[in-house]
Amino acid sequence: MEYKINPSVFSNMFPVPASLVDENIRLASVVQLKTLLYFFRHAISGKSPDTAEIAKALFLDEADVADALIFWRERGLLLRADDDAVVVFGNTEKTADAEKEEKAEIPQKPQSHTVSELPISKPSHEQVAARLKECEQFKELFSEAQLKLGKTIGYDGQSILIMLHDSYGLPIEVILMLIEYAKSLKKTSYSYIAKLGKKWSELEIDTIESAEQYITEQTGTDALWRDFREMSGVKNSKPTEKQRRYFNVWSKEYGFAADMIYTAYEISIDRTEKMSLAYMDKVLKNWHDSGIKTPSDVEAEHEKWIQSKSVQPKKTEEKPETSASYDLDAFAKKSVGLKYKKMNSQ
Repeated sequence: MEYKINPSVFSNMFPVPASLVDENIRLASVVQLKTLLYFFRHAISGKSPDTAEIAKALFLDEADVADALIFWRERGLLLRADDDAVVVFGNTEKTADAEKEEKAEIPQKPQSHTVSELPISKPSHEQVAARLKECEQFKELFSEAQLKLGKTIGYDGQSILIMLHDSYGLPIEVILMLIEYAKSLKKTSYSYIAKLGKKWSELEIDTIESAEQYITEQTGTDALWRDFREMSGVKNSKPTEKQRRYFNVWSKEYGFAADMIYTAYEISIDRTEKMSLAYMDKVLKNWHDSGIKTPSDVEAEHEKWIQSKSVQPKKTEEKPETSASYDLDAFAKKSVGLKYKKMNSQ
């Protein structure tokens, strides 16, 4: 059956870049498309909606909306308020400085190979039945999946699970762990399970051991984020992918807990007036390299710095030099170590 555009819809329109369809529609997920369309519809009036507004309007998780906005920024369709860009025929180009800064500030993702999205054409009912005969384990997979998801696995679900095995090479036991993890996130749609399966395949998570390690890391980062969120009052309930990568470095490589990350966050707010992950990373790396492990250590180091400066001759109208990755003098009136002690005593 053929379709045509209803002319009456053009009485009320808003502009959408052609590159959305020409270059990005095959790459974008449903959440990313919904987020961008809502953003364009309301930003054209002059007031850009924030992540909370978009999430509420579309019944989405705020962290997923934040990730979607980052995706469209990386694709060049959105800019942050502080981005500097050159507009060329409706498209945006990042300046060389902006590109250099962005590449430098984001910790690299683990090396992975790329796999294609699952094909739109699913295996037929006959093919599903044939695979069930060929592999008895699929019956166990469907049965266990139904118990974990609390719903009957119909044709759509069976097709997705079979393709996770046949197209992405995930073993039956790993697929069951993936479903259990998706359930813990309260994201049990087949589209999300397929998306997660693609990610696991790219990261070569194809054994029980590698799946357990991934789930442990993700769960640990989520718990760390919750503690940090309670201290800082940041809005998103879960970290974005970019935030997750930083928090993994700070936790796994540097060995810092939420209190130290919060301390670096406060310094970032004092110095940059925003939560700058790159600035926080410089502060935390400096502390890690200097053996500073707790907020009390930060306070003690600060006191030593003040004493060392008090015995030096004053320089006229010159700012004292410091090798620290942040300006301790600007932080003198905010004793984070004492704040943390007070918080623990309450």
